[in-house]
Amino acid sequence: MLASAEGRAVSGMSVSLSMPARHLTAAEPVQSSRTAAAPVSAASPDAGGRFDLVVNNAPASQVFLQLGAGTSYNMLVSPEVSGTISLSLKSTTVPEALEALRELFGYDFRIASGNRVFVYPNAVQTRLFRINYLPGRRQGTSDLRVSSSSITTGTSGSSTANSTTSPSTSTTAVDTSQVRMTSDADFWREVQVSLTTMVGTQGGRSVVLNPAAGVVVVRATPAEQRQVESYLKAIQLNVSRQVMLEAKIIEVQLQRDSSAGVNWSLFRNVGSGKTATIGNVGPGVTLNNSGAISNSSATINPGASIVTGALGQGFYGLAFQSGTFAALLSFLQTQGDVQVLSSPRIATLNNQKAVLKVGNDELFVTGVSTSTTSSGNSSVTTPTLTLQPFFSGISLDVTPQIDEEGNVTLHVHPAISVVSEKDKSIDLGEMGSYQLPLASSSINETDSIVRVKNGHIVAIGGLMRHESSADRSGLPGFSELPGVGGLFRQKSTSTSKRELVILIKPTVIGEDGSGWSSDEPVTSMLPGSQQPAQVSPEN
Repeated sequence: MLASAEGRAVSGMSVSLSMPARHLTAAEPVQSSRTAAAPVSAASPDAGGRFDLVVNNAPASQVFLQLGAGTSYNMLVSPEVSGTISLSLKSTTVPEALEALRELFGYDFRIASGNRVFVYPNAVQTRLFRINYLPGRRQGTSDLRVSSSSITTGTSGSSTANSTTSPSTSTTAVDTSQVRMTSDADFWREVQVSLTTMVGTQGGRSVVLNPAAGVVVVRATPAEQRQVESYLKAIQLNVSRQVMLEAKIIEVQLQRDSSAGVNWSLFRNVGSGKTATIGNVGPGVTLNNSGAISNSSATINPGASIVTGALGQGFYGLAFQSGTFAALLSFLQTQGDVQVLSSPRIATLNNQKAVLKVGNDELFVTGVSTSTTSSGNSSVTTPTLTLQPFFSGISLDVTPQIDEEGNVTLHVHPAISVVSEKDKSIDLGEMGSYQLPLASSSINETDSIVRVKNGHIVAIGGLMRHESSADRSGLPGFSELPGVGGLFRQKSTSTSKRELVILIKPTVIGEDGSGWSSDEPVTSMLPGSQQPAQVSPEN
């Protein structure tokens, strides 16, 4: 039997109070007593008052009840709470002691309004979590390929009494170079697998998901529930990060002194004295935040010229970082005539592919087959055309990944295609010839992975094409005279080079994690509760 600070016996534990700290000690196992305990006649400290707690092999229910003695906390202990407790805490508070008991012995608690503290046993309980995410599965593929085709004639022609089918032809594409990136975002399935792995299925444990309602119900022990809560908060914070992508797709008609391409080494200052960061971001190479890059053949540092010796391999993926579109456009105007082809702006979530497509699809003939039907002495040949749509316009495929510091890693796949129609004459022998409108495609396309700071601009250039045109002029009537007509006409040939430049600026939205802050309550349903309650982490 232990004594209080005033010498009165207290059943099972001794309590001594002194301001500002309250001392609760139990030097030996708590003994049961049939006599009523005398009340503690001492001033109660504040709810945040500190005290020492030392118990040895004490019944858990009595430890929790005595924690609230002399404080403003009302301890409500579940009848199912059992077991014994041994621990020693110095200068602690009631919430800190409850956290320690939960961490060490698994007892769960909930602090409700009116300083009510509900204590639950270390047993399987049910909690409900809400996740804000769309149901469904999202798949995407980004593909860049260089291919050549060969035409193969099959021998599967057929003949019947009334019809004859000519041998079929097929076109086989042979890829000489290909870059493919695929993504498969099945968020709810991944959450189901992860939670089931964490919780298991033994002892009444289970995980139930309702993607349409955004609800996850977990039956597990309190310790496992805390792990589930931490996991769900982490993934909700990650998937809720959002980035605004601003892009400008620019075509520069190069001047004569810039025929080798835009001279990026001349771009030293980016407004207000800011220095551009320049680097090589060809396939498989990442532009670092500092701007220094390296691969097996070259190393490029910020501020150094990268034109000399870099055109052969790195110029295709040339990139740099800055913070303003205006300065970049002004610089490009010094290299030639600038035309902004498109200025798309789109927002997307973390690790989610965003695709922008502006243009039109036109149908072109891609295959011809014939069938001949014979009836008596006559036959009818019917051609069958295979049509396929070709896209002409601008497409931009971007997938961002945002880290905790707000830096963005981008997978960028821009493409500009121009499809024109060319008439081809196809000789079908006895069936005559056909004039078919076939597709002729001109495309500028690149596929890169870059890393850029929040609010900075990454530029990808080096996509050049050569154009030439011939003009003929002369004096009407005289320029066509035989022999002397050349004296009255002239011919001129002009050539030009155009370079495609893509500027992309990612701006992280809500990078502070406001989508699900660390102190936001998690809705839960605890054993014995009639209504869902709010569980908030204690300080």
